[in-house]
Amino acid sequence: MGMVDRFIGSPRDRFARQVLATVRGAGMAEAWYDRDQFVIGYRRAPGSSDDGWIYLGNVFHECQGLGRAERTDRIVRLVSSVVNSPVVPESWEQARPHLRPVLRAATFAQSAASGGRQPLRRPAWPYLQELAVLDYPTSMAYVTVDQTRTWGVPETVVFDAARANLAALAGDSATAAGGDDGPAGGDDGPAGPAVLRFVDTGDAYFASRLLLDGWLGSLAPRVGGRPVAFVPDHNTLVVVADEPDALSAVFKLVEEEYGDAARQVSPQAYTVDGYGAVVPYAAPDGHPLAAAVGRAGALLAATEYQAQADWLTKEYERDGRDIFVGKLILAGRDDGSVFTVASWAEGVDTLLPRADYVAFGSDQRPSFFVPWDVVEREVDLVPAEGLYPVRYRLTAWPPAPVVDRLNARAVPL
Repeated sequence: MGMVDRFIGSPRDRFARQVLATVRGAGMAEAWYDRDQFVIGYRRAPGSSDDGWIYLGNVFHECQGLGRAERTDRIVRLVSSVVNSPVVPESWEQARPHLRPVLRAATFAQSAASGGRQPLRRPAWPYLQELAVLDYPTSMAYVTVDQTRTWGVPETVVFDAARANLAALAGDSATAAGGDDGPAGGDDGPAGPAVLRFVDTGDAYFASRLLLDGWLGSLAPRVGGRPVAFVPDHNTLVVVADEPDALSAVFKLVEEEYGDAARQVSPQAYTVDGYGAVVPYAAPDGHPLAAAVGRAGALLAATEYQAQADWLTKEYERDGRDIFVGKLILAGRDDGSVFTVASWAEGVDTLLPRADYVAFGSDQRPSFFVPWDVVEREVDLVPAEGLYPVRYRLTAWPPAPVVDRLNARAVPL
C-alpha cells in the first residue's frame, strides 16, 4: 500500500465509502462496509436481521475511467435500485411468481457473506453457475440460502420455480422468437449465415434461457442448422448455426467482447446434444474449430481460477494461513492451440487447480510435466470443500514409487 493509500484508503476503499455514504443518505437505518468481502451491508430497521448486501466488485470495475459526475450517477442508480426494491417476500407464495434463474461465472459473488447469507447457487456448466433472483419492475435481488429456509422449500424447488417462470416468459409469442424483445440489430456479426444477437434490457433474461430445456434447440430454424450459443456477458446472447467458417469469426468476436466486459460470463460456445440438452461445444483433434474451442475453454478456466486465486490469497493472508494457491497458466503451441499447466512443488501446501498438465517441482530431480488424467490415476486428489471452480488440497508429496511412475509418464511441452 502506498503512502497516499495509508492516509486516505485504497481506490476500492474510497469507492466503498462513497457507496456507503449514498446508502446512508437513502434512509437506511444501518449501513456498514465490509472491507474483506468488498460489500456494503444495510438494514432497513435498527436491530433487524440483515436486510441486504450490495456487492461492489462489478460496479467498481464498471466505474473505472469514469469522471466524478458519471461515477456518482452510477452509484446513485445502483443504490436506488437496491434499497428501494420491495421488501423480500416472507412466504413462498409471495416469492414464487418473482423468481428467475440467472447464469453467472463460477466466481461471481465469491466474496459474499458466508453461511446462510450466501446467494443460492449451483453449478451449471464447467466454470459457470446458476443463481436465482427475485425480479421486480425496477430492481432485481439475489435469493439467499437463508431466504429459502424462511420459505420452507428445498433449494431445488426454488430453481424449478425460477425456470418455470422464465419458460412462461420465453413462451410468450413476442419474445420466444425474438419479437419486440428479440435480437438487437437483426443479423449482427460476421458475413454469412444469420447471427442472432439478443441484448437484454433488464427483464427478458435472454442469457438465462440457455438453462431452459429445448429453448436453444428451438432456434435451429432461425439460424439454419444446429444452434451454437455464446454468452460473453450478463446481458448478451449470440446464436449462430454450427458452420465452422461462421463460427471461427464468431469465436474471435466473442473473445473480444468477453475481454472487454465488466460482467463477464464465458467465451465458450454451447450447443445441444442428441437429446436437446445444452452442452459445451466440443471439437476433437482434427476438427477445423479444435484450436478455437480449446482456446475459449482454456481462457474461461484461466480467468475463473485467477479470480478465485486472487480472492483466496487475500483470505489466507488475512487469516495467517500458509497455503499456496496455485495459478492456472495458459500456454500456446506453434499450431495455435493452447493448453493449461498447474504447479505442484515438493514441501508446499498447495491448492491445485485442474489443468491439462501438472508441473512437478522438486530439489531432488528436474521438473517434469504429466498429463492430468495420469496424475488423477496415480494420486488421490480430494477436492477442497466449498470451492468452485474445484481445487485439490495437496499437503504431502507423493511417495517415491508414485513420483517415479509419474516421471516415467512425463511429456515434453
